[in-house]
This record gives sequence, C-alpha cells and structure tokens, in this order.
Amino acid sequence: MANENNGNKVRYTAYRSLAGTCGGRLFLCFLFCWLILPAIYGIYLAIENSCYCIEFYDDKIVTRSGVISTSEKRSVLMPIMGVSVEYTFWGKIWGYGNVHVDTVGQWDINTQAIKDPEEFKAYLESLMNKQAAAGFAARPVVAN
Repeated sequence: MANENNGNKVRYTAYRSLAGTCGGRLFLCFLFCWLILPAIYGIYLAIENSCYCIEFYDDKIVTRSGVISTSEKRSVLMPIMGVSVEYTFWGKIWGYGNVHVDTVGQWDINTQAIKDPEEFKAYLESLMNKQAAAGFAARPVVAN
C-alpha cells in the first residue's frame, strides 16, 4: 500500500477491527481449529480484514479491500455535516465502534467496526472544520 497517489499524500488512514468485523466467526474457527478447514478459514478472515482500509486525501477518499479478489473505490470528498460514534457492548471492550458520518449527498463508505473510532471521529471533525472555514459547508435551503 503506497502512501502517495499521484503526488497527493495520505492525510489519514482508518482500519477495521478484527473483533468487530468477524469476531464470532473467528472464535468458532479457533474453537474447532483441530479441524483443518476452520483453521484455514479463520486465517483467511484475519488476513482479509487486515486488508480493508479507508485513505483520506485532500480531495478524495480511497477505500481498498480484499485479498484474493481486491477492490478499490475512489470517491470525491463531500462536505461533512456531522460525525457520531456508536459503541456496542463488545466494541467498548475490544476498542472498536461504528462511525456515522452525515454528508451532503450520500456517504457510501463502510465505517462499521473501525479501530480507534474516537481518533477517526477527531480527524473527521477537523476536516469538517477546515471545510467550514473554506466555505464548503452546506447552507440550509429555505423553501418558500
């Protein structure tokens, strides 16, 4: 994974939590690891989860995922209106959370089970403040 893309430097990278994404399946794989197929499947789940990342550049967002079949999605960075974090019981224990992002348009990037969600939220809030200072914040539309 490169840290530069056509001269643009990655400003922030968010990763998924292994426990939040496939914790139950991984537990069952390790419980039945004396069988060879669950052990192989558990290793595959761990590797696949480690390959998911969200990279933020100055003007775009790049989402990368997959091990055998990989995908890369590029999106324009839309103005962010609000950010919130939701923790489940296990998320509080294992340190992951679901980050909800309100944007102009549609946020179609999966931010479920993100490692260090408070750090990710702080980055998005700083980005939101920069956008507001630059005049990119959406203005309310008043209908007559």
